[in-house]
Amino acid sequence: MSDTPFGTPRPRLQPPAGGALTWLEDAGCRGLDTELFFPAGPKGPGRRQADEAKAVCRTCPVRRQCGSWALATAQEYGIWGGMDEEERVMAHRRGRLSTRLNGPAQKKGTDAQ
Repeated sequence: MSDTPFGTPRPRLQPPAGGALTWLEDAGCRGLDTELFFPAGPKGPGRRQADEAKAVCRTCPVRRQCGSWALATAQEYGIWGGMDEEERVMAHRRGRLSTRLNGPAQKKGTDAQ
C-alpha cells in the first residue's frame, strides 16, 4: 500500500526563505478551509463550490498577486486569484498571444530605441 494521499494534489503555500510569497499574509482565503478552493469537479456541487471560492477571491486584496503566482508557477488545480483551471489556461494563452503581437513588456528604467 502507498503512503501517497488520494485526491487532488494541493500545493504547499509556505513562503520560501526570501519571503517571496508575503502577499499570502493578506489573502482573503487565509484561515479558510483549503478544500473550498479545490472543488471536486466542474459541475453540480463542484460548480457551486467553485462559485463560492471565487466569491471569496472577488473581495481579496491580493487577488492579482495570487493569480499571477498561479500562472507563473503553472498551478494545475484549484481556484487561484479567482480563476479556475480553464480560466488560467485561457489567461496564459492570452498572455502568450499578447506577447507575440506586442513584443515582450519593456522593463522600467530602459529606453526603447
